[in-house]
This record gives sequence, C-alpha cells and structure tokens, in this order.
Amino acid sequence: MPKKLKGPVKRVWESKIKQSPSKNTHISYSSLSTYNKCPKLWELMYLRNEVPFTQNIYTCFGTAMHETIQEWLTVMYHDSVKAANDINLDELLYANIVNAYRKGRAQMEGQHFSNSDELTQFWLDGKHILNFLKKKRAGYFSTKNMMLAGVETLLYQDIKPGVKFKGLVDLVFYHPSIDEWTIMDIKTSTSGWRDYQKKNPNLTAQVVLYKEFFSKQFDIPKEKINVEYFIVKRRVPVDAEYASMQRRVQEFRPNAGPRKTKQVLTSMNNFIEDVLDENGSYIDKEYKCGSPFGKCDNCCDFVK
Repeated sequence: MPKKLKGPVKRVWESKIKQSPSKNTHISYSSLSTYNKCPKLWELMYLRNEVPFTQNIYTCFGTAMHETIQEWLTVMYHDSVKAANDINLDELLYANIVNAYRKGRAQMEGQHFSNSDELTQFWLDGKHILNFLKKKRAGYFSTKNMMLAGVETLLYQDIKPGVKFKGLVDLVFYHPSIDEWTIMDIKTSTSGWRDYQKKNPNLTAQVVLYKEFFSKQFDIPKEKINVEYFIVKRRVPVDAEYASMQRRVQEFRPNAGPRKTKQVLTSMNNFIEDVLDENGSYIDKEYKCGSPFGKCDNCCDFVK
C-alpha cells in the first residue's frame, strides 16, 4: 500500500487545478521559447497552424524515459525501495518506447519515423541509463532526506485577466530537514549539455518560470525553491578526461535568482504584449523573422 502523505507534500501531490480552456488563453514555456527563437515560426505554429506536427526518435525516447523514471520514483517514495527494485525497468522502458512510438505514429497519420534497429539501439542506451540510476540511486534520490511531492505537477496561474501560464513540472521534491523544495526537469541527451546550452537563456528560462508559478500556486517563498535539470545521457566517453564525464547523469542548477527571474518575466511580458490583444486573443498580423535574410534556420522550411 502507498505510504500516507502528510503536510506540504500531501498538499502539492493532491493539488487539483480547475481549467477553463474555452475561456482562457494558455501561455506555456514552449510557446515563449518558440517566439524567442523566431517570431515567424511562432506565427506559423500557434497562429496559423501551418507547421505540421512531427515526431522523431529523440522525442519518443524522451517521453518513454520520463515515464519510466517517474513510475520508478513514485513506487520508491510512495511504496518502498524494495518495491521499486522489484520493477523490471528494462521491460518497463521497452513498453513505454513501444507505446510512445505508436502514439507518435498516430499523430503523424500512420507515418513511420524510425525503424526497429534504431528503436532497439535507443532502448539499449536507455537500459544503461537505468542501470546506472539503480546503482547510484541513493546518491541522486535519497529516501532519507527527500520526499517526492509531485510528478507531472500542473501549474495553471493567472498572468493577466483571461491569460494563464500553463506548465507541467516533471518532478517536485521536498526536503523536510531544511524546509526546501526542488523543481526538477528531466532532459534526455546524447552526451550531455555543453556550455552553450547551459548559457542559453531561452533554454534555462523553463525552470525559472516553473519556480515563479509554483511559488504562486502553492504559496511557497521563492527562496525556499531550488531548480535543477536532471540530464540523462545516452552516450558516455569511456576515455573521458574527467570522471564526471563518464557518468550517465548530469545535474545542472541554473541561476534562478531575482535578477534572472526579472529578465525571464520581462521577456514573457514582452511576448504577451506583442501577440495578445486586450481580450487575451492572438493578434492576427504578420510576425517578422529576426534574420536579415528574412528566413532563419528555425523557420526556413515553412516560410513560402
């Protein structure tokens, strides 16, 4: 039987958010990120619906790995470590990859986007990741000083009348001994994040926004909330110069302090001002690509 949840963990885990999709415009990190990459691409995707949905092996694998890790941790924290150890993670990952692939094909009207050899290789890579996590479990996911408070926690908060921020937080942990929280976003990567990714403000804005709206939703002071990207790597160099590079996991905690938060919120507000009218509806206009050539790598495949 699952352990009985108590206190702030129970409040977050059992939170229910009422949504009114027909009345509110939803702003997500994905839409803001797309706009920051290229306003023209945002227009074609969100305003015109002219960019077809495409699936690929990387998103398929990422979905399956998320689901596998989340289920494993839920059993570990809300049942027992023994019960979690009894899960055949290799079989669970395989089933999740197959399911994600079927859903992806359905979204693409039956079109294949991978093959059996590639799917098998990604599954084998995933097995290495899961084996590493099981061996190093106590170092990353201690059950002595951490409590799992959320899996796919829905954030749904007012930005302005008729406009909501909507997001899903992969994992939320509570540290009772110090009364602090950790918002964790799982990322799958071929070989980990390099400096250019860590310094990319458009990429790190995701957890900054999650921290802002998690704080508002659950009335938790922002200084008690930490953010982290938990990056699992498919490839590790056996002859790497540093031992840390041989780990299947890379933990990255970006700056999410007041100054950084202000920058991210300013970017979001500028985006909202440009794309939404006073009623919260999209402004129907032509949005310009920032490239001096009129097209960039982000939008060139879709601009006629």
